[in-house]
Amino acid sequence: MREHYDAIVVGSGFGGSVAAARLADAGRRVLVLERGKAYAPGDFPRSPGACRANFWDPSAGLHGLFDVWSFRGIDALVGSGLGGGSLIYANVLLRKDERWFVEEAGESWPISRADLDPHYDRVERRLGAAPYPVEHEPYGSTPKTVAFRAAARRAGYEPFGPPLAISFAPGEGEAPVVGEPLRDAPSLHGRTRQTCRLCAECTIGCNYGAKNTVDHTYLTDAVAAGAEI
Repeated sequence: MREHYDAIVVGSGFGGSVAAARLADAGRRVLVLERGKAYAPGDFPRSPGACRANFWDPSAGLHGLFDVWSFRGIDALVGSGLGGGSLIYANVLLRKDERWFVEEAGESWPISRADLDPHYDRVERRLGAAPYPVEHEPYGSTPKTVAFRAAARRAGYEPFGPPLAISFAPGEGEAPVVGEPLRDAPSLHGRTRQTCRLCAECTIGCNYGAKNTVDHTYLTDAVAAGAEI
């Protein structure tokens, strides 16, 4: 480690990773601090015993991925690892509804949704946002997909696939396929990543690297631009 830095970013989740990437790209000397460990594809626990111990509670000697915060009336699950909450969220990238930015009860946002749209565009591109490929098999015929779409239509709605930060195709412009190695997808972990295998393990850590978490994206960009972690 150097003795001096222009910026020290505390935490490597969504906010910290983007800040680190932007600062490093601007030529600043950047250090990223993260309390949790790095999880490369294949590192996430899967056995019942290992998952039981995969919690963050240093007082009990645990330094795992899941940090549970409990408050009155609400609980929060926080990711403790390189990539923060991106390691355990469900990959859904929805844009805030424009109605949230309309002045109500004397309060208003200083910016509009239209002001944010270019930034939404940029983040979606970097996180590889793509709709769930219901038109391709076997993605479209999973029991959960079929049941959900049928239930929505019975309720009078037309189901749609929201943007997901998941790699379904091995390369840009290619058709989705299960379990193929990704091309042109460098990662600071240095391991091969694969397309989605439909294992339904997104929120306990993707062991195949199909999730475009910020360690594979923004933190990899930051390191490539000279940042230290």
